[in-house]
Amino acid sequence: MRILALTLCIVGGLTPALAQSEVTVEIASRGQKVRTLLIQPEKPAASVILLAGGHGKLDLSADGKIGWGAGNQLVRTRAAYARAGFITAVPDIAPDLKTPTGTVNYYRVNASHARDTGAMVKYLRAIKAPVIVVGTSRGAISAGNAVAKLSGEERPDAMVLTAAMLMPVDAKTPSVHMAAGGDANRLQIPLLVVGHRKDRCKWTLPASIDAFKAWLARGGGKLDVVMLDGPEGKGDPCEAQSAHGFAGIDDQVVATVSQWIKSRDFSSR
Repeated sequence: MRILALTLCIVGGLTPALAQSEVTVEIASRGQKVRTLLIQPEKPAASVILLAGGHGKLDLSADGKIGWGAGNQLVRTRAAYARAGFITAVPDIAPDLKTPTGTVNYYRVNASHARDTGAMVKYLRAIKAPVIVVGTSRGAISAGNAVAKLSGEERPDAMVLTAAMLMPVDAKTPSVHMAAGGDANRLQIPLLVVGHRKDRCKWTLPASIDAFKAWLARGGGKLDVVMLDGPEGKGDPCEAQSAHGFAGIDDQVVATVSQWIKSRDFSSR
């Protein structure tokens, strides 16, 4: 594992101090180069990998410009996670998972994508463990896919899922449940789910959290759940400016996730 490229960049929306410390790195995985935005604060408490929702194809340029997804809840709050004391990584998807018109079908549940996340975990572990994977909306599927398919130093130490696609809604739509192959035992890991009481996205309704919790319990697993509340937001109920994207309460999401991570004892892992 090694950094193949390192480019200092200034990104709109970051504070001046953090803008100076955000870099673009390319992490080797499967012969691919996974381009990633990275912020390294002084004296970090842990590392987090923030996985965007939607199609996940950020189209990061070599100088760190975001081609798509700058408004995604995790992408837009990356500087806040760094201020909270975490090495913060926001990855694009690997080039071979992209197509001229979008992405490879069902890439979020395939083994290659899991390996890419594992490469990032291994890279960050060498800087500051523990490494926690955080996924929002469809990004939660990628997080669950990594936890379910990885082991050893490539497996995250914990997982956080926000406004997550947890359970099957129909036969074709992927979910964390699908990523785990329907086997709750594969998700035995410290796990936090953060929901929004006003989330009206049909794939991430608050009721799905109860169903996910019950399914996980049948496999002997458990999770912590925090339900936040706030504005209903605007626009498409499955997009980032709605309650689904925690519009207006970014600070509460970051504080909830940060406090949960810092309250855990990872010394035995």
